[in-house]
Amino acid sequence: MSSTPILNDDQWSRLLEYVAETYNEVTLSRGFHFYKQQMVTSMNIATELRKVNAVVEEFGEKCQVAIDLNQLKASSCTCPVKTSCKHVAATLMELADRQGYPASQIMNAKMALKRVAAQSSNVSNLEQLPGMTVDGWHKFMEHYTFHLKPSYDQWNYVELLRGQFANLKRTPIPFSETDLFYFEFHQRLFILRKIVEQNAQAGVTFFTAATVYHLSDELDEWLKETAKPLNDGHHEVRLTQTSAYLRAQMAIESPKKLHHFRVFTTFWAYHVPVEASLIASEITAFEEMEAADLSFSLCAGRAYLYLRQGNSRLAWDTLVSHATFKEAPTLLFVPFLDYMKDAQDWQEMVQWLRRLSSFYQGKRHLEVDVYVSYWKLVVAELPEAEADMWQSLGELLPTTYRIIENLYYEKRQWKPWIEMQIAQGYDPFTHRVNVLQPIEKESPELLLPYYHQAVEHYIRLKNRHDYKSAVRLLKRLEKVYKKMKQPERWEAFFTRFVSRFSRLRALQEELKKGKLLE
Repeated sequence: MSSTPILNDDQWSRLLEYVAETYNEVTLSRGFHFYKQQMVTSMNIATELRKVNAVVEEFGEKCQVAIDLNQLKASSCTCPVKTSCKHVAATLMELADRQGYPASQIMNAKMALKRVAAQSSNVSNLEQLPGMTVDGWHKFMEHYTFHLKPSYDQWNYVELLRGQFANLKRTPIPFSETDLFYFEFHQRLFILRKIVEQNAQAGVTFFTAATVYHLSDELDEWLKETAKPLNDGHHEVRLTQTSAYLRAQMAIESPKKLHHFRVFTTFWAYHVPVEASLIASEITAFEEMEAADLSFSLCAGRAYLYLRQGNSRLAWDTLVSHATFKEAPTLLFVPFLDYMKDAQDWQEMVQWLRRLSSFYQGKRHLEVDVYVSYWKLVVAELPEAEADMWQSLGELLPTTYRIIENLYYEKRQWKPWIEMQIAQGYDPFTHRVNVLQPIEKESPELLLPYYHQAVEHYIRLKNRHDYKSAVRLLKRLEKVYKKMKQPERWEAFFTRFVSRFSRLRALQEELKKGKLLE
């Protein structure tokens, strides 16, 4: 990039206008190919005269290009076309790149001019943003980003939208603190809506689903991180407008893709005070919308507000009353359970967790882990609920087999934990030594069947490698008996063991190598 610019923004706009009027798409495309292939091999810039001379090589032939930026129509080339050719186009692109302007805008000059015009119009609207409604903001954002086209790579589209919105920060906008928060919130909501709409039009693949869930997660975290009271008089106005926007999106979202419901509940949990009048008026707004729409997301939103009113039973009955409730994703229940956790309403949470167990049957481990985490919270505060927890986990077998096993270990319930290891055909070698150490210390007698069964298993395999494994286990078994201070039981067992397998010479040899036999 030249240290002394030969182009400013106004001159750049005039250059784009000239290219748009003079060149066709084929010539510009060829010129862009020459530019990308670095076929502009030399360039001399006379800054004061605003003249450019360059050499463009094509298949060994050198074309001399002369450009007068004060009189663009006088630009020339030594090729047969002489002017407005692909060589001049390539030179203009190389010049743009060196001066810090995007060469791609020359190739798409007409679109670039429309974009510049739109941005100029948008800049004039920036001062009006504080006086606009939320709907006005979204219309502004549609216009401001119209030139950005969705692509198969949805995350790239997200980054383009974010980059476009980042440009707004270059111009001071007279926002209050409240409006500053809400305007950023609605930028994020705008991007989420764009991706949700794109998925609805093009169908959902793994990658598109991943993008929208990632966006939803980010928005959820952002709402939690920015939680603080906004007490100026404009907050209630923006709250009303934002809730209306979210209800409109909830009315059209799939009952299995509750992204805007999730945003609504997090927004109300972290940014809306628990005031009876606010909740009551919002419930009325939901009821009016539901009279004309059977959206499950709206139904769930109303149920959540009933819970915030302290009416847990009505919240549950509202959810159950909807025709698609039994097909609800487990993500639906998180806001309800979180609210009960924050309110420390442990008795009510037990009731909800018991009712919800069937929804987690056959679900992914990640979802079931979330469900179990709520049970752990409840039991820590309400120990008498542990029986309910075990009953729920038992109902979800085999999905919860791993979880039950881990819970037994966490709670140091060694007997059922060892029984699960034996039932699964595991042996002590399945675990690291430190896994069994606490059991050996606290309840060594429980390890006896585990070790005895494993020894018998390795002996039955009848090969030297497994005999070595059996000997290693026998040495650990001897240690357990000593830990129990019952060496006589070990001697009695080992005497019988040696007698039973006296004909297995390889085993006898391994016992001697292990110093169990002399």
